[in-house]
Amino acid sequence: MAESHTGPRRRGESATTPPLPGRGAAAIAAAVLMAVVGCSVTEPSGPRAATLPPDDVRATNLVFLANRRPVLAPGSECVAFTSRLHTVAGVPQDVRATTMVPGHGCWAGDDHGTVVSVMTTATPFGEFWRRDYPDDDGSGITATILDKDAAQLFERFVLGNRYYAVRVGSRWPAGLDSGTTKTACMLVVDTGAAQPLLINLTQQVPTIDPVARTVAQQCDTAASVARTVLDQQDPGGGSRVS
Repeated sequence: MAESHTGPRRRGESATTPPLPGRGAAAIAAAVLMAVVGCSVTEPSGPRAATLPPDDVRATNLVFLANRRPVLAPGSECVAFTSRLHTVAGVPQDVRATTMVPGHGCWAGDDHGTVVSVMTTATPFGEFWRRDYPDDDGSGITATILDKDAAQLFERFVLGNRYYAVRVGSRWPAGLDSGTTKTACMLVVDTGAAQPLLINLTQQVPTIDPVARTVAQQCDTAASVARTVLDQQDPGGGSRVS
């Protein structure tokens, strides 16, 4: 049998696998690179939103900040109606959002009597929190401000751990002997600005219509709409930003 000639071997090397040149140097270089990369990772800079204590919803004497710009500058609310917002709100993608009143808000509707409004209200958030808000925020539009005394639902809560919020809901017959029901939820969010974000969902359909929504359903959708607006228009924001 013929012998294979592989040449002299150094201790620790295989007779059938040639040595890999520079293996030690490559390992050292990789270790150095990892160390450099690890040292270069820093904490993200910029403002940070505080996580809000859930128990704050019980306090009516909270002081709310007003040092941030509104999430949506008055008059720019229609930019909130992105494709994602249309999906969350159940509004067909081909429905174009329309300005309600210049400098006040924007709205869009679906085929089931639902209207979704996104507004920047002039009423300070603290008045909503204390259930002491006016019927008219100064814009002349009263249909979007639910009556604080007749509301069937009034709740303070923390939205997404970072925003103080209030939701107010009602359901009532729409017109005399009309056989239709109107269900509405107004959700107001403290974004740390003097002008809060206000989301309003209303639906007016025949009382026996199977698509008729409850107050709780309207307010759940309003919260999803608000989270979508904040995720897209106020990333990293909150009621208290430092």
